[in-house]
Amino acid sequence: MKRRWNGRTGIAIGALTLMVTLSACTSSGGKGSVGKLGREDKGTLKVAYFNEEAFFMQYGNAFQAMFPNIELEVVSTESVFDAEDPVAEMEKILAEQQPDAMYLTEEQYASLAGKGALYDLDAVVKQDEFDLDGFLPSVVELLKARGGGKLYGLSPSFASQALYYNKTLFDQNGIPYPTDGMSWDEVIQLAARFPAKKEGDDALAGLAPSMSVADSFGLIRSIGEAKGLLYADSETGTVSIASPEWKEIFQSVIDGYKSGSIVMPSDGPGKGGMVAMRSTGGSKTTVSFGGDSVSFMSGKAAMTIDGPMMMSMLDAVSSGAIRMGQSATSKDSGGMKPLNMPQEIDWDVVTIPVDPSQPDIAGGMGLDSVFSINASSENTAAAWEFLKYVNGEQLAKTGSKSSPALSARTAYKKEGNGKNVDAFYALKADTRSMLQTLPNGFAESFSKLATEQIKKVVDGTASLDDALQTLQTQGQDQLTKAKADAE
Repeated sequence: MKRRWNGRTGIAIGALTLMVTLSACTSSGGKGSVGKLGREDKGTLKVAYFNEEAFFMQYGNAFQAMFPNIELEVVSTESVFDAEDPVAEMEKILAEQQPDAMYLTEEQYASLAGKGALYDLDAVVKQDEFDLDGFLPSVVELLKARGGGKLYGLSPSFASQALYYNKTLFDQNGIPYPTDGMSWDEVIQLAARFPAKKEGDDALAGLAPSMSVADSFGLIRSIGEAKGLLYADSETGTVSIASPEWKEIFQSVIDGYKSGSIVMPSDGPGKGGMVAMRSTGGSKTTVSFGGDSVSFMSGKAAMTIDGPMMMSMLDAVSSGAIRMGQSATSKDSGGMKPLNMPQEIDWDVVTIPVDPSQPDIAGGMGLDSVFSINASSENTAAAWEFLKYVNGEQLAKTGSKSSPALSARTAYKKEGNGKNVDAFYALKADTRSMLQTLPNGFAESFSKLATEQIKKVVDGTASLDDALQTLQTQGQDQLTKAKADAE
């Protein structure tokens, strides 16, 4: 549905991944440059977005105030979120709607840039002297790495992780706090120093998985990537999981799963981590977390690896803005049972664990969203003005106070109430692993297979050597099939 919108209603804080496209009836300059869009210029911006109301609240109303004669039209991109292949679905929208600019996920940006569908921004950035120096260098590096060496988009925010730790639990057990730049081996050893107990109200683990980790292979994969290891190579078509290096990582994490020093995620996304968040006004929003990440927020784990959303959740729980509970099925529970969470957790963060061979490189860094211009656009002036607005200082300043996202502009770092938020900004992105593209569906099927084998080793029904050999053999079959299906 297309219509002009003048309403001002709220949107959920969780709507962070969005799709945006534009078209404008304004003049453009020659190749490599764009014309200027004046306040009195008339035209239409055609915007593809998952939700019309959210678009105008977040961008449209303010942009229209800057350019009052530009009419905004919104075309829904909800189909992208439900599509089996989001990149292909986005390509379909481009072909049918012919937008001038796009708000893309990182994966869509990389794919479309590789297919020549995006406009090279280097010339217009220089033309307008757009301040790229104000952006975190790693964000610009990521954009160029995903663009094959060229800048095809701008990202107002980025995704990064840090190591959260519960000061109280460390103090109670006489264990020194973690520090910036620790290796994965050091963090796992630190987790093992806690008196692990798997069950009951006083359950305690040293390390809990990230909210984004939905299976027991996720932590192992992250450690391997930090060490520069690949479990599969799409170019050569080979799986190499049964190596001594991978075995050492599997053994270390599985030992933690067995002892209880590391929380082993429940099977499937969100299992064991479904929580209900009740606002002080009485309304309820249900949020599904991967695995058992709620362990850290409930004071049952000393450390966890996570992004800035965890910071916002902890602040909200501590302030009483939300109450949390595990989903319950008993009739007298009202659908939610309390987590017996402490009133407030005394926490802080340090940098995500690194590999000693490259101590300034971090895994877990990515782009929340990327704004790009269609390479075939004839209306680049309006599209470029929109990109500048969305990636400008004013929105960055506002977002630093209201959004859980990390601003790409370093002058507007997220406020952390005295916490070490620099941990999210301190390390460079691992661009090597990002250049590895696996066939569609392979990573998911391999993770499922790995999770099954890890469970067998933890349960004692299979040896690690046998599990790795199964992963090697069946994983190779999966990769071969996935590559054949993609051709």
